[in-house]
Amino acid sequence: MVLIGFVMAMTAPIELLYAIRLGLGPAVVTVFIVTSAAGLILVDTLGTRVVTRLDARATAAIGLLVFALSEACYALADGAPGLVAARAMQGAASAVVAGAALQVTVRLHPRPHRALGSNQSLQMLGGAFGAPVGGVLAAQQDGLAGYRLAFAVCCGAGLVVAVLVCLLLPRVPAPAGSGRPRLGLPNLAVPRAVRLALLLGLFGNYLRSGVENTAFPLVGDAAGLSSAGIGLALGMLAAVEIGVLGASGKLFERVSPARALAMALVLGIGATGVLALASSVLGFLAAAVLFGIVDGIALAAPPVLVVAASADPSVAVATYRIACGVGSFSGSGSVNLLVAALGSAGGLGVVAAVLVGGVVLAQSASANETRAALAQ
Repeated sequence: MVLIGFVMAMTAPIELLYAIRLGLGPAVVTVFIVTSAAGLILVDTLGTRVVTRLDARATAAIGLLVFALSEACYALADGAPGLVAARAMQGAASAVVAGAALQVTVRLHPRPHRALGSNQSLQMLGGAFGAPVGGVLAAQQDGLAGYRLAFAVCCGAGLVVAVLVCLLLPRVPAPAGSGRPRLGLPNLAVPRAVRLALLLGLFGNYLRSGVENTAFPLVGDAAGLSSAGIGLALGMLAAVEIGVLGASGKLFERVSPARALAMALVLGIGATGVLALASSVLGFLAAAVLFGIVDGIALAAPPVLVVAASADPSVAVATYRIACGVGSFSGSGSVNLLVAALGSAGGLGVVAAVLVGGVVLAQSASANETRAALAQ
């Protein structure tokens, strides 16, 4: 999981800059940005009956091979068509790998609630080390040559990790009686508790994509923070988030996931206020610590709730991936537009209002948990 996170984060910080260096205008850059999320959602939506019915080791290796191929396409691209094709392929590959990683977790671990958060924290830990590497490689040569070098190295690393997945992971076959793999829409006729858990799954990815990856850089830049200061705050946020994800399994044995999520989203409302008022590095670091706690719990709790409310954990986490894609897509797009239209304070005010809705839903899920416990 650490190696997968490392490879898949290597070129993430330089892809947008590369597109701009190749001369893409603002409208095409927007298309370039959303293409990845569109590919991710498409695979997660139509591939539910594929990922759940294949050996997870093979699926992860195939996803990494496609990801490596997308990096090769980046390195060879010389305009918008090549870049958009590489981005779409990358989004699809990311969805396949992420889905396979969840399948590995729920199929190998006897207590998935202890492992789902750790799975994410390990990938993020790898990403924390991988993300700077792409930037360092891109700086080794002038102009586009440095970027192409970074993509080429990432392609090679992806191929190596695909081989290591085959060597280091055991076979992780699909559950007995799961049926033949086939493309198609997922079965959304699920119990109310599962629908509620899936809806809550939007919030963690909304926060990660909208606040962590979009609002922090935009608000920091508007406040006059240097790129180093913004990077320091985001590094702090990631460190806290990784720690919270890693400890989430033990936390959920003491506090129910829904209750923990409700408390985290309440904290998130306060954290948006801290971020909106921040005008110095210290203020942004304080907001980063708070959002690290919030994002960690908001990413860890929903998949545990989905698995607990579903008869088949393998199908549950595959369906949860759809919520992840929708949350990421809506987060990055909406927060960017909100901050541009309403300013930092106005945009973050809308984010706070969204989190109020999340608190209400989490409280409802917590009440369901309490009723189920009393019924038993």
